[in-house]
Amino acid sequence: MPRPPARPTGEKSTREQILDVALELFTTEGFENTSLREIAERMGFSKAALYYHFASKDDILLALHLRLHDLGRASVERFDWDRIGPDGWVPMLDEFIDQLLANRPLFLLHMRNRAALEKISHSHGDENHDIEEQFRKLLTDARVPRAQRLRLTFAFGAVAIGMAVFGEMFEDLPADELRAELRSVIRDVLGPGSERGATRQQPVTA
Repeated sequence: MPRPPARPTGEKSTREQILDVALELFTTEGFENTSLREIAERMGFSKAALYYHFASKDDILLALHLRLHDLGRASVERFDWDRIGPDGWVPMLDEFIDQLLANRPLFLLHMRNRAALEKISHSHGDENHDIEEQFRKLLTDARVPRAQRLRLTFAFGAVAIGMAVFGEMFEDLPADELRAELRSVIRDVLGPGSERGATRQQPVTA
């Protein structure tokens, strides 16, 4: 099979462009109501050419699901006590909010195609479990006082779960307004002084 031509630096690959088109169609028309032919036509090539990149429509949906999965993994990896103390939580969560808002269509995709996603996501249960284990390990780290870990957990959960479960309710809310409200939420949860910085608790040695 011939290799696809090289693309200019910074330009999205054909695969990523296909995913962008599919994301729009799956979100607006629904996964079941969107055909591979429709995706191919929007891309300007044949259905056969689409098979060069994806073997099936399920594979496209799975790739979109993994985009959100990768976002969650990257978010967990940012919570590194060795690099960021409590004084860095607010800007870190602000960055997390920016990433979520930049990926609002992914949340809508998941909310509007839950049945289809449930059929394919079971094959990646181990990866989801791995993210949960990383976050659980992070939030049981005794180097940070329990009260602070609880506040960080609730702040992170309020934003992530709120967007994942109820994000569709705020679809028409401008991004800047939603960003301001989410940032207000994390400051309320983290408590007074969250932006002034706090003294980290060092590991206790025997």
